[in-house]
Amino acid sequence: MRRLTAVAVILALAGCSMSLGSVGVVAPEASSVGLKMLRPAVSGRSCRSSIAGLPLAAGEPELREAVAQILALDPEGNALGNAEVRSQRLVTGLYNRRCVEVRGDLVRIVPSVTLPMPSHH
Repeated sequence: MRRLTAVAVILALAGCSMSLGSVGVVAPEASSVGLKMLRPAVSGRSCRSSIAGLPLAAGEPELREAVAQILALDPEGNALGNAEVRSQRLVTGLYNRRCVEVRGDLVRIVPSVTLPMPSHH
């Protein structure tokens, strides 16, 4: 019985982490995108915590907050390349924490022009 209780406590304190997937580029528009690398492998995080069920900040963690942290690293940056979004939760009953983390490359979208080629060429 003691062993089962110990395992239950360890599992309750362990929390969890899982990937929500990854995307090639995060940008307002996804048309013909050229990218200038500014800062590789950066991350941003948004978290919310509660103690004994009482929230320390209102709302849920927001992807927008995590992305804004990354974009603030360089005034030229306006998108993320090779982005990965993760959700993390720590649930103990007394102290709970929920986070959204974004990792990727801070880039600048560079306008590109596509010229049509003659069909008889």
